[in-house]
Amino acid sequence: MIHKKTPAETQRLAAIDIGSNAIRLMLADYTPLGLRPIQKYRVPIRLGADVFSKGKISGKNLKASARAFRRFSEIIKKARVEKIRAVGTSALREAKNCEAFQELVRRKSGLKVEVIDGVEEARLIHLGVKREIHLETHSCLLIDIGGGSVELTFSDRGLLSATQSFPFGTVRTIEKMKKRNLAEKDLKLLIGDYIAPMSHFLESHSLDQKLDFAVGTGGNLEAIGRLKPILLKINSRTSLSTAEIQVMIERLTQMSFRDRVQKLEMKPDRADVILPALHVVLTAMKLAGTERLLIPYVGLKDGLLWSMVESPRG
Repeated sequence: MIHKKTPAETQRLAAIDIGSNAIRLMLADYTPLGLRPIQKYRVPIRLGADVFSKGKISGKNLKASARAFRRFSEIIKKARVEKIRAVGTSALREAKNCEAFQELVRRKSGLKVEVIDGVEEARLIHLGVKREIHLETHSCLLIDIGGGSVELTFSDRGLLSATQSFPFGTVRTIEKMKKRNLAEKDLKLLIGDYIAPMSHFLESHSLDQKLDFAVGTGGNLEAIGRLKPILLKINSRTSLSTAEIQVMIERLTQMSFRDRVQKLEMKPDRADVILPALHVVLTAMKLAGTERLLIPYVGLKDGLLWSMVESPRG
């Protein structure tokens, strides 16, 4: 006799992360054994380039986002998803026409978009990470590098003890570089503007004991992990030392944008932000006094999925 799974045993979930560099959809099944990812989709719509330079989302990207959500809606219906959560982060938080974006998406796809603050973003990321890494026995710093913001979060024995969102994500950084006519070689100069607020937060909320490690999340960090075997000829993709990060910075600095795309097979919208991401993570690690970074390949989308499992709301 074939045992059929009941709705109580399996739930099909969908998480949508509307970031500053791309919009992502993740489908997963939840069972008593945990989450099982089914499919991931990524649409490279750089909302942050509009918002961080002009204050609002362009008509072109509003239309592109509506098309992406209409497609997501079709995928979600076909997959018979039971719970959906779609959230916008830094770019939507700051967009003057955020409400117009939400209304357009609702009309075209029937999907509701929440705009979450940096604290909720950090909480969801922490929720996803602690399902992948046993944080209960460690003290660590979570570093999430997005297109618009960087979230730094202290985790003490599995509990989120302090978090702060900093407005210097990778897309925002390259927009600032354009305004100031700076080149990649000037990144250290720009990162210098970030050191004081980061240092103040890290010193004010540092834990009594030394950090065991840092945890890197977000698409930028995942791309860095995948580049490690290519650039350093070391197979591990799940950890990096500060020394290894420094070598990666040096090697990528010597490569043109075109070479990164062609020789390293990087997506164009990742190839131009990878160096700012490396510089920010290295700076945060040095300020926090830790030399080891773990990359668990989970982040906001995973936290969104777990939030639906833990919350009764649909």
